[in-house]
Amino acid sequence: MKHLALHIARRFLHSAKSLSVINTTARVSSIAIGVAVAAMVILMSVYNGFDGLLQRLYTTTEADLVVLPARGKTFPLEDALREAVEAVEGVEKSSAYIEESVMAEYRGRQSFATLRGVDEGYAEVVDVRDVMWYGEWRLTLGDYRRAVVGCDVDYLFADGYAAKNPTLHDALTIHTLRKENISPLLPMSAIKSDRIRHAGTLEGGATTLSKHIFTSLDWAQRLLGQEGRASGLAVAASEGAKLERVRRDMQAVVGEEFEVKTRYELDEAVYKATRLEKWSIFFILLLVTIIAAATIVGSLVMLITEKRNDIATLYSVGARRGFVARIFTLAGLMIGGRGVVGGVVLGVVVCAVQILFGVIKMPGNTFVVENYPVSIALMDIVGIVVAVMAVTWIITNFTTSRMIPRDSKPDETRNK
Repeated sequence: MKHLALHIARRFLHSAKSLSVINTTARVSSIAIGVAVAAMVILMSVYNGFDGLLQRLYTTTEADLVVLPARGKTFPLEDALREAVEAVEGVEKSSAYIEESVMAEYRGRQSFATLRGVDEGYAEVVDVRDVMWYGEWRLTLGDYRRAVVGCDVDYLFADGYAAKNPTLHDALTIHTLRKENISPLLPMSAIKSDRIRHAGTLEGGATTLSKHIFTSLDWAQRLLGQEGRASGLAVAASEGAKLERVRRDMQAVVGEEFEVKTRYELDEAVYKATRLEKWSIFFILLLVTIIAAATIVGSLVMLITEKRNDIATLYSVGARRGFVARIFTLAGLMIGGRGVVGGVVLGVVVCAVQILFGVIKMPGNTFVVENYPVSIALMDIVGIVVAVMAVTWIITNFTTSRMIPRDSKPDETRNK
């Protein structure tokens, strides 16, 4: 019976005897739904692209996991802690660092920055060498200490011919608040400063580190008055390891004095905001799709009215009202289904063109990406199809339940 109902619905919808206005209205309904579905596919794919871009940036510029003190900003750096962390299954390497807000000064130009002193193994935990713009990642040179800065801090070195050449740059002065021996009679004694040479700059794609100044751990500890202490341990997980499982195992090892976070949890607000915007756009466009799907009502009303004699014939040969209603419900689903299929195809084609050729450029100048990032997710498309078809089914089912007559009297059908 289901196949028979589908066959009759197809004949009703595409019959040459059908009024041209019904066919036109059905096409308009399909086009309206298709445009809305295409917009959903494109916008969801763009948000997937930005989400993937954020994950790639954090993968490059942040450690897989970080061990932080549960209370306070620093903790005593002990070998026992590092050995315990590196003994956890799924942990490959760890690196200690200390971090504090400072002011950088160069030839009278000043900028607030984040000083991060790291040990020699930091570049093996975080792939900072892969995001070097110019210069080199080398924080120690014999007894000398050097600094690698983010792209925003690099603006201090705007020296014309000396730009992008660390060997021609003067020393960079770092100012921080002194934590000991402060005299209330000498306010400037609260400021502690030291000078360090510039070794290189991270590229603009490392946006999470654009305000950072990297130095050796011992130099930063001495400047900050935090000898023997650290702000955290950066941890690299083994390839293929499940970060959440490793995080739980590490938390059990370090105890309640420390907390272990993944790179995503460090900037959880950014990821949550992106996903919230994505699903907000989804539901807004779904409302637009509901309005577009409502045009199916007009098509079904005209089709039912035009086929009133055929409905009477079906009743006369023993068809039940549910079977007749199913015919027109299927007709409405066919109208919506054409729009969904066309919209998905159109959206995927537009996304594919953007991925392959980068037709739409990002506004302004950016070091991160030149074109709008796009990533097509199969589950998003499945969700869009299910949501739109569910809306179409509700609308068509409601319409047919009200419009289909309960008996075979043509006059009542006409009155309906």
